[in-house]
Amino acid sequence: MKRILILIAGWCICAVCLAQNTMETLLWEIEQNNPDLQAAAAALDRERFENRSEALLADPEVEFNYLWGAAGIGDRHDVRITQSFDLPTLSGKRSGKAASLDELSALDYEAQRLALRQEARSVCIDLVYYSQLLKELTGRLARTDTLVRAYERRMRAGGATILDLNKAKLSQASVQGQFDHADNERKALWSRLLALNGGREPGFSPESYDPDTLPADFDSWFAEAAEKNPVLAYVREEVALEEQQLAIDRQAMMPELTVGYMSEIRTAEKFRGVTVGLNIPLWSSANRVRRSRAGVAAAKSRQDAAEQEFCQRLRDLYRQAAALKDHAAKMRASLADADYRDYLLTALTRGEISMIDYLVEMDLYNEALEQALNAEREYRHALAALEVF
Repeated sequence: MKRILILIAGWCICAVCLAQNTMETLLWEIEQNNPDLQAAAAALDRERFENRSEALLADPEVEFNYLWGAAGIGDRHDVRITQSFDLPTLSGKRSGKAASLDELSALDYEAQRLALRQEARSVCIDLVYYSQLLKELTGRLARTDTLVRAYERRMRAGGATILDLNKAKLSQASVQGQFDHADNERKALWSRLLALNGGREPGFSPESYDPDTLPADFDSWFAEAAEKNPVLAYVREEVALEEQQLAIDRQAMMPELTVGYMSEIRTAEKFRGVTVGLNIPLWSSANRVRRSRAGVAAAKSRQDAAEQEFCQRLRDLYRQAAALKDHAAKMRASLADADYRDYLLTALTRGEISMIDYLVEMDLYNEALEQALNAEREYRHALAALEVF
């Protein structure tokens, strides 16, 4: 019995955790099912094999000669097997370059993964927005239906005119149009989410946003974000790669050694032994070192530019997100204090206010409500942009 209670408690905790991280769970699911990301993962494996091939020795060479001799001399058979060795390969410089190329490929994949998460998160934010808007429009439709029925009864009783009834019906039609538009937008977003999830139905209920996680201290958070950002890591690795290429080109100026085995067999004589050769790079490496030095300088310049742009962009995003968060909170607070829609409908049906007064007051409130929903959505988009870093 005690074990069963422990299991039930564990399931409850898991359910709560999943409920609190619905969007994060969905993003993980999309990462597993997205066909573009799966293709990128396959391409990453292929690139790693290609990178490793650069760190291997050159292929050995095998040569066989069969020579016909004149009468009385006999034929000759030659066999030659050689293997060349260059200093960068022997010293491990090419292996270090291959490792840097692997890291660049992994960072490129990480950037694609984050871009996918950003798009999926943006779609989810818009889905939550339209779900909340549709909820509000459903209540608004119910009020317009009540209003139309009330004025139909009053008109039959002689207490209202056809003009008042037409105004109520026009208001109903306007709200119905807004509802249909929002519903179509929501369906299009859901279709996009299905495509991102590889055509599988996502386990996501777009009713509310996850708890926001805007960093309280920008400076400490910026240091951590700069360390983890794949774009900055990519330009840093590019510098390391160019420096490794410079070291390889410097060592490539040294002669390349070739060793092997050679056999010469004649009718009456046999010769066997080793063969040694040197490949002296007099012409091919003339400008390699200069080119590599220029590559290192260019990579460092790109790194400096990327770090400066990253810092400025992140500060702007953080400032924007903080301002939008404050604006959204104020809009929610003002709406909570000014929700008098039910009172207005009751006052109208009792004849205490005119139809014009009711419609004007409702339009003012509905406009403020939509502004509040938009402010929350814009804040969530700004926060999602920050979370990519």
